[in-house]
Amino acid sequence: MSIRTIVAALALETDDDPVAARALQLARQHGAKLVFIHVIENGFGQAESLPAPADAATLQAAVEQAAGARIRAMIGEARPQEAVIILEAGKPYEVIDHLARREQADLLLIGPGKARNVRERVFGSTADRLVRIADRPVLVVRAGGAASYAHISVAMDFSASSRAAFEVAAGLAGDAAMELVHMVEIPLTFEQAMLKAGTPQLEIRRYRRDKANAVRQKLADFVAESRDFSVEPGLRVVQGEASAALVRLSRSGRTDLLALGLHSRTMMARALLGSVARHVLQGAACDVLVVGARAGA
Repeated sequence: MSIRTIVAALALETDDDPVAARALQLARQHGAKLVFIHVIENGFGQAESLPAPADAATLQAAVEQAAGARIRAMIGEARPQEAVIILEAGKPYEVIDHLARREQADLLLIGPGKARNVRERVFGSTADRLVRIADRPVLVVRAGGAASYAHISVAMDFSASSRAAFEVAAGLAGDAAMELVHMVEIPLTFEQAMLKAGTPQLEIRRYRRDKANAVRQKLADFVAESRDFSVEPGLRVVQGEASAALVRLSRSGRTDLLALGLHSRTMMARALLGSVARHVLQGAACDVLVVGARAGA
């Protein structure tokens, strides 16, 4: 997958936004057009509610001018040749998604954000909601920097979305080392049932080992069928529940980008129920690339 246009959403909550630094690095690496967007969430309401002599248009212009100056100072003179700054008012996730579609972005960048009220604790931060609705890859940035990614781990469960995440990650990788990670989860109730049925512990351990070996072979077959690599991806099979295992991996210091696929569900289910992607977004210590099957296509 080639990266031609990048849309980076800036919250401007601090003077040093890691999203800006990562967007600049990726734009230079891929020779991509870079579009910075800052969304003024609440606007200025009705003009009659403002104290005299203020008016909404004047305040809006002043805020936009200040935000534009902060972004220009943040990205400095090192910006790519083709960089655009856009300021708009509205609901952030809707505005960002609309802009990404309009610009035909290949990649969206956003910070993880924090739930600021009860509604966001239920439905998620701007990043959570953007991940759910976007039809293109979303890179949730926790650590900026001028250096390219050195090690990328891809959560692979052989679904269409995880395969799409692998393709996007491979396009981002450059010279980074890549690793495919599969989580093998054997429910405790299943092991307890085997023990009650008289299965020896040795046989249960052998069952775990055989299952892990089968998955490792499947990963190797997938790599062999996928594409040519200058350096072949590593393979890792991890025992345990998927979201907890991926969060541990993100905190291990072995990877600086974790990529995973977003499985299709109904909008209400994804809004109200926990998912591997949402748990990883909330708990990860490194950048997270989330890709739906449609986004990969």
